[in-house]
Amino acid sequence: MAKQDLACPICNADVPLSGEEAPGEEVFCAYCRAPLTIKGKDDDMELEEDF
Repeated sequence: MAKQDLACPICNADVPLSGEEAPGEEVFCAYCRAPLTIKGKDDDMELEEDF
């Protein structure tokens, strides 16, 4: 997967990814600290709240 930045669905801040994350992994927004799950496939990924 290529390195890409996705937007936090809660605060809309960029969530930078290293490029090694996979769909289903949990990441955290650096701004609001919300837990987020990566959804989708390699070129069409998005973040979803994981509450």
